Amino acid sequence: MTVLFRRDTVRARRRVIRICRVTAIMLILASATAGDGYCQPPAPPKDIAGFFFGLVGEWIGTVEQYTGGVKATTKYFHAVIKQTSPDTYAATFEYYRLDKTTHAPVQVGVTIMTNKITPEGTVTNTITGKGDIFINPTTEKPEEHQLSEVLRMSPSGSLEGNGSGKISISGLALGAGKNGKVSNYTSSWVLDTESLKITERLRVAFHVLFFAQHYDVIDDFEAKRGSDIVGLMKRAGEALEGSK
Repeated sequence: MTVLFRRDTVRARRRVIRICRVTAIMLILASATAGDGYCQPPAPPKDIAGFFFGLVGEWIGTVEQYTGGVKATTKYFHAVIKQTSPDTYAATFEYYRLDKTTHAPVQVGVTIMTNKITPEGTVTNTITGKGDIFINPTTEKPEEHQLSEVLRMSPSGSLEGNGSGKISISGLALGAGKNGKVSNYTSSWVLDTESLKITERLRVAFHVLFFAQHYDVIDDFEAKRGSDIVGLMKRAGEALEGSK
């Protein structure tokens, strides 16, 4: 009986050793697979609904505006994007600039977007807002705008939009900015897990009597997930002070 007991014990130990070896191999393979998956870039959203669901949350970043190829002062923004119904998303963008003397945040505008997903797989984006527009290298004027666009998903997974609208700019000679038209409006949205880039291009045209004036405007948005717009602008102000 003693000999049989010892043989059974040896067999049991061998089984345990084999099980441990198999378990170790499985853990190594699982770790390698997880490592490969982690290194790969995130897959783009498969459809437009997935894209907008990925936008939900808070974002902070910068806006660089160019009028006629000339760059305006950098602005900063805090965006909050929410899903308000199964097919509707609402976004509020608040814009700020650094005070030229104190470098404290100064709010300069706001934009509200309502995005509705259609049965055809596109999105209608209605945009209303007010802020400042860069007219020339030394002049920014208050403006109010209303735009609409249709967004479609591109093969690369970004969104591409086309639209039009109207704009009113205060402070132009002869009241020329009252009935501005926005044409050739396009937008591009690129979403990563933690970053968002939006580029808007548009032409603003005004007509007064027999005269016409137009401005070609580009807005480049770059953002990261977050809500601390004050901290972002504080770091920007410190960087400006350090560069003097």
